[in-house]
Amino acid sequence: MKLQLKVDIPEKLSAIKLEQYQKYLEVLKNVGEDTDSNFTNLKALEIFCGLKLKDSYKIPIGTFEAVLKQLNTCLNEDTPLIKRFWFRGSNGTEVEYGFIPDLHEMSFGEYVDLDTFISDWKNMHKAMLVLYRPIKDKYGERYNIVEYDVVDAEHLRDMPLDAVISSLLFFYRLGIDLSKVMMNYSEQEEEMIIHLQDSLERSGVGIRQFTHSLREI
Repeated sequence: MKLQLKVDIPEKLSAIKLEQYQKYLEVLKNVGEDTDSNFTNLKALEIFCGLKLKDSYKIPIGTFEAVLKQLNTCLNEDTPLIKRFWFRGSNGTEVEYGFIPDLHEMSFGEYVDLDTFISDWKNMHKAMLVLYRPIKDKYGERYNIVEYDVVDAEHLRDMPLDAVISSLLFFYRLGIDLSKVMMNYSEQEEEMIIHLQDSLERSGVGIRQFTHSLREI
C-alpha cells in the first residue's frame, strides 16, 4: 500500500506568507554551525509546505529534492515593486492593500516606525503596516490609502512575501541609485533614504538574501 501525503508546494513567492518566512528565519537563527543541513531542509518543508517532520522522512528522495528545488525557485523569484495586492487575513476578510503612494508625504511618525522595524524580521509586519494599508479610494491606477494608525499589525503576518520583499528591495535599490537621483531630493529626504538603506543592510536585504535561505542538498 502506497503512502499518500498532502504536500502544499508554493508555486510562487506570493503563495508564501510573511509569517512563514519569519518562522524559517528563526529556525536558521537558532541552529548551530554543526547542525545537520537535513534538519533545516525538513523544517523548510514543515513551514512552507505544511508537511510534518515525521512524514517528511517517508517521502521519496526524488520528491524531497524536487520540493526543495521549487522552494528555492520561489525564494529567488524576481520581485519588482508590488504596489497593490489582495489578501485574505486571518479574520476571513479579503482586502486590497496599496503601497504608500507618496513617500514625500510620509509623516515623521511613519518614518520613525518604519526605520525602527524594517531591520528586524521578527517585527517586519509592523514595518509593512507603514508601507501597505487598505485602499479607500481608486481613480484608475491611482489610489489613496487609509491614514496610518499604530494598531495591532498581527494580521499583516498573513500578507504575501513577494510584496514584503519587493518593498524592501525598492528602498534598498533607491539607496543604491541615490547618486543618480540626488537632485530630486531635499537634504532631509536624502538623509532619510540613506538611514533606511543602513537599516535594510542590517536586515540582510543588501545581498541576494534568498540564495542561501535553503541549504543545498
